[in-house]
Amino acid sequence: MTAPASAPPRPPAARRGAPTRTVPPATPRALLWRSLSGRRRDLALASLLFTTHQCGEALVPVIVGSTVGTAVQKGTPGPLVGQLALLAGDFLLLSMSYRFGARASARAGQHTEHLLRLALTERVLRPAGGVRLPPGDLLSRASADTYRVGAFAGTVASTVAAVIVLLGSVLLLARISPGLAVLVVTGTIVLLAVQKGLARALRRTSTAEQAHQARATELAENLVRGLRVLKGIGAEPAVTADYAWVSQNAVRAARRAARAEATLLSAGTLSTGLYLTATVGLGGRLALEGRLSLGELIAALGLAQFVIGPMRVVSRAHAAHTRALASAARVHAVLDTPPAVTETAAEDAAPFPSVPVGIEFRDVRLPGGATAEGTVAAGSLTGVVCDDPAAATALVQLMARETDPADGRILVGGTDLTELPLESLRAGVLVSPHEAVLQPGTIGTNLAALTEDAAALAAAARASFADQVVAAAPLGTETPVGDRGELLSGGQRQRVALARALAARPAVLVLHDPTTAVDAVTEDAIAERVRRARTGHTTLVVTNSPAWLARCDQVVHLGGAAEHTGPGSAAVPR
Repeated sequence: MTAPASAPPRPPAARRGAPTRTVPPATPRALLWRSLSGRRRDLALASLLFTTHQCGEALVPVIVGSTVGTAVQKGTPGPLVGQLALLAGDFLLLSMSYRFGARASARAGQHTEHLLRLALTERVLRPAGGVRLPPGDLLSRASADTYRVGAFAGTVASTVAAVIVLLGSVLLLARISPGLAVLVVTGTIVLLAVQKGLARALRRTSTAEQAHQARATELAENLVRGLRVLKGIGAEPAVTADYAWVSQNAVRAARRAARAEATLLSAGTLSTGLYLTATVGLGGRLALEGRLSLGELIAALGLAQFVIGPMRVVSRAHAAHTRALASAARVHAVLDTPPAVTETAAEDAAPFPSVPVGIEFRDVRLPGGATAEGTVAAGSLTGVVCDDPAAATALVQLMARETDPADGRILVGGTDLTELPLESLRAGVLVSPHEAVLQPGTIGTNLAALTEDAAALAAAARASFADQVVAAAPLGTETPVGDRGELLSGGQRQRVALARALAARPAVLVLHDPTTAVDAVTEDAIAERVRRARTGHTTLVVTNSPAWLARCDQVVHLGGAAEHTGPGSAAVPR
């Protein structure tokens, strides 16, 4: 947990616009359709307008056939002008319908994508945690996968219109020639059956494609983040080969998905081609037998050719639905991730103590066989030495409630950690992890991430020597820090992160190796200044640094015998 996650909760008025947590749908399919139903008004409007557009297109060959028949039979300009005016009006109708239908369809898709992305963000940022996916994987799900689901909204509207127009075309053809109408219905059924059989392979390959793309994105992000270190140790050839292998796998997966989709679409094209050939043959035979007039033949063949478009839309709908369902499954996997810790209902939760508090560990088991047992006095500076780095990390995560103890209990101010609301707990117990992660922005915005109190910020900057970072920076507090603070050195990042935590003045501050990238002289001075700044407030420092341990009122050694440091204090018993 980074320090900003432990920021004091905003007042209720500031949180009224926060998204409401809802139970995710039981299945990816349910998630897909619930996402679309949220924009049902736009989808209904788009479907209506697309249907009007398609009907207008379907009427074109009918009007043309009628115009030709009228011209041949009557040979006068009056009726012909009326037919041409009707044709112009039809083109105006279908043009405007498509324009506004496409707008409603795009609006439905974009809103669906946006709401899904908000749901993903809310789940990832949920105080109870639980989502452990790498940032690159999450980015892929929040961009490519939500886009596919949103794009399917437009497909739904056009497919509804295509189905309605197919039915209308069949009815029109039935009036001209029942045989041609039966042929259209048969061709559509065959097309749908073929598409359903091929859709399973596309779903498998689409899911694999998205997973490989997420892996490549994740690796690229890690390489860019650690580029300076990789160059320093001369590891460029190894990581280049590694990324090339992952990238090639992603390309191969994309090709397999494209091949499956092409097979699906080509089967649809073949089916419609065979259907059109059969329609032309049957229509020509009926015309030669005198059962269709010239105008009826033109209208019938025009309709038969026109319905190829709706049939292809229905054909592509299978592919779009399959890809959207695969992406919905990846989004659903995140939304359905169980929380790492149990959230206590606000009405049942105990308030965080407003007075200086102590910490009590009761038989808390840690990795490596270590056990945390004892009491940290209120207002004391306590050091914790762990032989096993995994035990140190686990202890910090327990204090941040990123996880709960498998065995034992942790009490803060006499109240079990699990009985405190997560937001108030993390406002009162601020954990600054070993990895000094800074937010994108400037040095100043990172220093003021948890408080805007100028006096507190100045005191924290002096205590952590972050004021020296500001003085050395070319633009002072306005100097950009880059993504995760990559534009600063390791020691500069640690000092800014420490100042950020100190400025919040929490009741309990937990520091994990806060100055490992700082030189020994500066580290010694920082430890002394932090001791003075935190006088009267409970501070827990998980570290092996002699500079910090020498300033502690008490020290506990997890994994060995406890040792005593500091005047007149006793080590935490084990």
